[in-house]
Amino acid sequence: MNPTPPQGPRQMLWTPTFVLFLVYVFIILTNRIPGATFVMGAALLSLLVQRQALRAPPFLWLLAAWLAWAVLGYAVTSYPDRVWASLTEHGKILLVVLVAVNALRTPAQIRVFLILLVVSYILFPIRSTLTNYLLGYTLLGRAVGPFIYQNPNDLAAHTILMLGPALVLVTTLTRKSLLRWFAVGAVVLLLITILLTQSRGGFLGLLGLGLPAGIGLARRRPRLVPVCAALVGLALLFAPAGLWERLGGLTKAANVETIRDMDPEGSAEQRFAVLKTAARIVSDHPLLGIGLGAYGFANADYSPALGLKDTHNTYMNVAAETGLPGLALFLALITSVLLGARAARRRGANAASAAQKEIVRWLQLAVIGYLIAGVFGSYARLSVPYVFLALLWSASRVATAQRLVVVPRGDLPVPSPIAPDQALASGA
Repeated sequence: MNPTPPQGPRQMLWTPTFVLFLVYVFIILTNRIPGATFVMGAALLSLLVQRQALRAPPFLWLLAAWLAWAVLGYAVTSYPDRVWASLTEHGKILLVVLVAVNALRTPAQIRVFLILLVVSYILFPIRSTLTNYLLGYTLLGRAVGPFIYQNPNDLAAHTILMLGPALVLVTTLTRKSLLRWFAVGAVVLLLITILLTQSRGGFLGLLGLGLPAGIGLARRRPRLVPVCAALVGLALLFAPAGLWERLGGLTKAANVETIRDMDPEGSAEQRFAVLKTAARIVSDHPLLGIGLGAYGFANADYSPALGLKDTHNTYMNVAAETGLPGLALFLALITSVLLGARAARRRGANAASAAQKEIVRWLQLAVIGYLIAGVFGSYARLSVPYVFLALLWSASRVATAQRLVVVPRGDLPVPSPIAPDQALASGA
């Protein structure tokens, strides 16, 4: 008879850091209770008493390097007050990422976190958004949400991120699980919300997630293809006519002379004018930029007729505010996480790591979809995408560790209860 395996990872589930991190993420996602700063401060203090070694992955150092470069820009900026406030906020984001990568250590913790993301996002922002839409509270017919989701493009981009965890639950839970059916409904509501925003960036990001996912499912799990097709078809039934008109306007983006005809409200023409202004700013300040968080003021100075405008483009915004070296560091931190996820998925798998690789796959696709949507929105200043990068890094590490550590039981390999950090540190 086999002895009962030790319960190391199970004991590691409800650590103080993990619990505080869950509370913090719930607060920033839903805005239902106050105290995010206090909770994060407590989470940072909990790192001092945790038993495991402190984790600081390469992308965290790259994030720190990007912020250090932005500090150099503070020395020469014409907008010191605004830049200092932005540096402070980004410094907080750095600490949030540090807590995230140390809170999410085991498969159980990652799964609980995924459930929290899906349930919280559906019950609060999505429920409020759909209620607003049904009551006629929209922005020129486009769905808007509460709190940080008042901009349709931002709402669509965040919803793309949340599709990743929801699809993880759909594809990894058993058919009889009530939570799986909740996740199926969540996928439908998330897809409907993206379509109701009528966001071109959101739609392109959705394609960036959906096309590789569809091809992968057709090869690996063909029985799920009809289910996914039905979910997409159901969501398309609720797509407003305005969405197809806005998407049709993309055909006019190839010619500068027809950009003004892309949409009736003229937002595309204005975006193009802002991007031209941003290009001038980058040309004048290629090394250090005009200061992190200062773009709106610089845009007003360069183009008074446009006034205080955002770039509506994450990458141009980073280049304008932190220079071309800053953009390189920003892209490097994202690339390092994506390459790590790719490596974790491509390594040989056993039965234990197969489910973890499925988690990595969906989270990676969601992040890629979000990055595509970032061409139509400025998201480098938000904390949620960095939390997802930390989640993807942690999931990749768990997948690698579960592939490495197995103990024989009879004729079948089963996952060892050793925690992922212990496995990697032992050189297994």
